[in-house]
Amino acid sequence: MFRRVRFGLQISIALAILATMHIETVPAQTSSISSSDQKILSDFSKQARDYISKEHSLAADKMKPTSDVAKLEQERKQLRDAVQQSRANAKQGDLFTPEAAKVFRKLLANVLNGPGSAKIKSSLNHAEPGAPAAFRVNDEFPNRNGQPIQTVPPTVLKVLPTLPKGMDYCIAGTTLALRDSSANMVVDFLPNALPQ
Repeated sequence: MFRRVRFGLQISIALAILATMHIETVPAQTSSISSSDQKILSDFSKQARDYISKEHSLAADKMKPTSDVAKLEQERKQLRDAVQQSRANAKQGDLFTPEAAKVFRKLLANVLNGPGSAKIKSSLNHAEPGAPAAFRVNDEFPNRNGQPIQTVPPTVLKVLPTLPKGMDYCIAGTTLALRDSSANMVVDFLPNALPQ
């Protein structure tokens, strides 16, 4: 019994260390994209890191772990309000620039029309409930009163730039969104990102 607990603790520590490490920010499969596309994705990754860095500099970003859902939601709202004020002029396309949008659509089309695409599409269709596709930048992420947010299949994540801790990709319909997981807020979104 002690060995299992110790092994579980070791796995938890290893996962925590991996979560804090800086991971390469360009897609794992870069050999199939041009150097200009790689540059665009690198610029996107830098903007994502800059966003998280600016958020961490806000006083409201000092959230404390809690099991009290009401307190967590209150802290999230305070952080969301602070982020909204710090980027009052944010709009769709700030991170998903026209150039980045083109590369993201190309990467997603390749993976969703390539080998194993039927399994990926099936996974997307049968996943946890997703948010409606009506996103607004700087608004609360519309995940239907705290219902689980649909995870992006690992095969899709593998071709997208790695996001900094505190930001994740979400899919709703054919829209790809960037979510600030601490503030539960829409950072940016890309309509018609996934082929139909």
